[in-house]
Amino acid sequence: MMRATAKAILAMMLTWTALPGTAQAAWWQAKSRHFTVYSEGNDEKLRGFAERLEKFDFLLRRLYNVTDPEQGSPVLVYLLSNDRKVQKLAGNPNIGGFYTTSDRTAFAVLARGDKTGKFDFGAEEILFHEYTHHFMLHHFPAAYPAWYVEGFAEFFSVVKFPKSGAIEFGHVPMARLPGLVLGQPYPVKYLFARDTGDLSRRDGDRYYGTAWLLTHFYQYNKTERRKEIASYLEDLVRGVPDRSPDSYFEGGLDGLEKDLKAYMRHRLSASSLKSNEMKIGEIVVSPVDAAQGALVEDELRLIYHPKADELPAIVTAIRVTASKFPDSAYAAALLAEAEWAAEQKDAALADADRAIALDATLSRAHAVRAQVLLERAHDSDKAEDWKAALTAIVRANRADTEDPVPLALFYRYHAMRGGKMPDLGYDGLYKAFTLLPQSSGYRFNFVHAMAARGDYATASLLLDPIAYSPHASDMREAAIRLKAELDAQAAEKSGEKAKKPGNPAPAP
Repeated sequence: MMRATAKAILAMMLTWTALPGTAQAAWWQAKSRHFTVYSEGNDEKLRGFAERLEKFDFLLRRLYNVTDPEQGSPVLVYLLSNDRKVQKLAGNPNIGGFYTTSDRTAFAVLARGDKTGKFDFGAEEILFHEYTHHFMLHHFPAAYPAWYVEGFAEFFSVVKFPKSGAIEFGHVPMARLPGLVLGQPYPVKYLFARDTGDLSRRDGDRYYGTAWLLTHFYQYNKTERRKEIASYLEDLVRGVPDRSPDSYFEGGLDGLEKDLKAYMRHRLSASSLKSNEMKIGEIVVSPVDAAQGALVEDELRLIYHPKADELPAIVTAIRVTASKFPDSAYAAALLAEAEWAAEQKDAALADADRAIALDATLSRAHAVRAQVLLERAHDSDKAEDWKAALTAIVRANRADTEDPVPLALFYRYHAMRGGKMPDLGYDGLYKAFTLLPQSSGYRFNFVHAMAARGDYATASLLLDPIAYSPHASDMREAAIRLKAELDAQAAEKSGEKAKKPGNPAPAP
C-alpha cells in the first residue's frame, strides 16, 4: 500500500513538472533595496551574495556621504551557470563578466562559482569593479582621468567579508599583482597620458595595477603627494585649461613615480567598516516565474544591443518559448519588444495588446504599443493617431512612473510633432536621464535638449563622462566632437572665450 502511494505521488510530481508555470524553477531571484540578483539554479549562496552587494553599496554611500534617495529600478545581476554562456553572450572568449545598460535598467552578467585560483578574477571582483563605475557615474559624473576612473574601480574591486559581519576594503587586487611585481609598474608619465585602448594583455595588467596603486597611494598616503593629486583631480573637474600634469607634482611625474615605487615596497594598509555601522534592508529569495525563467537568456540576448541581422533569430526563439506560456503577460510583452526591435510592427502591436489584456499594469507592453502608435502618427500626421500615441505613452507612464522609457517617449512625441517643446517634455526627459544616467542614449538626448534650450555650457558638461571615458569608442569620439561644438556655441553666446563651468561633483 505504501509503495503504491509513493508511486502515485511520484507520478503526480512528474505531471506537475511537465506543465508550463508549475515546473520546478530553473531560476531563482534575490531582491534587495538596490539589486535584483537572478541565479541559474537554486544556489544556496544566493542570499549571501545579495547581502554582500548591499553591504558594498552601503560602504560606498557611507564613505562618500551619498544620502540622496534612490531613484529608478534596482541594478539587475544575472548569474549564469558557466563562463562559456557569459562569453557567448558577450561575443568575447576572454571575458569573465560585463556590465551595461538597456533602455530601462542597468545590468551585469557573470558566471556563478568561486575563483579558480589566487591570481584570477572572481565574479564578485568583476561586479564590484563595474558597480563602482556605476556608482561614480551616477553620483560623481565628471572629467576624471582614465587612470583614476579605473584605479578607483580597482581600489574597491577587492573587498572581504569576515565572519564578524564587517566589510574590509583597500586590499591588494591579487589578479594585478603579477603585472606589478614581475612586469614593473606602468610608467606614470604614460599612465597620465593615455587611456586603456589598444593595451596588450600584459600592459593592461600593468596599467590597471598601477592605476590601483596610485589610487591606493592617494587614499592612504598622508604626505604632500595626497594634496598634489587632489589638486590635480580638482582642476580637471573644474576644467582648468593648459596645465601640464608635471606642474602639480614636486619633481614632476618622475618624482611621483619614484615615491610610488617606494610606497609599493612597504606593507600596504586596508580599512574596515564594522557590522554595527551597516544598515542592510530585507532580502527576499524566491523562485522566478516559470515563463520569465525560460526566457532569461533570450531576453539578455535582446537587451545586450544585438546587431540587426541577429534580431530575427532572437524573435523566433522568444516566440517559440512564449508559445508555451500563453497566459503570461511577461512573455507576450517581451515578444512584443523583440518584434518592435526587428521592425515587425504589426506583430509587435498585436502582442503588446495581448500582454495588456493579460496584465493592464505592465508598463513594458504599454511602451511597445506607444512606440508603434507614435511611428504610425508620424507617418500619417492624423490628429486621431497623435492622440492615440499620446494616450498610450501616458498609460505606460502611469503603469510605472519610474520606468524611463515612457518618459523619454513623451519628449520624443513632442519633438516629432513639432512646435515649441513644453516644459513638461523637458521634465520627462530629465527624469529619464536621472533614473538611468549610465545610459549614453539618455545622456546624449538630454545634452541635445539642453542645447536646444540654449544652455550650451550645461550640455557640454553633461558630456564629460563619455568624452573622458577611459575606453576608446565611436561614442567617445562623437562626444568629443559635440563637446567642442557646444563649447564654441557657449563662447559665442557669452561673447568671450569659453570657460568650462565648475562641476558640482566632488572628486572622490
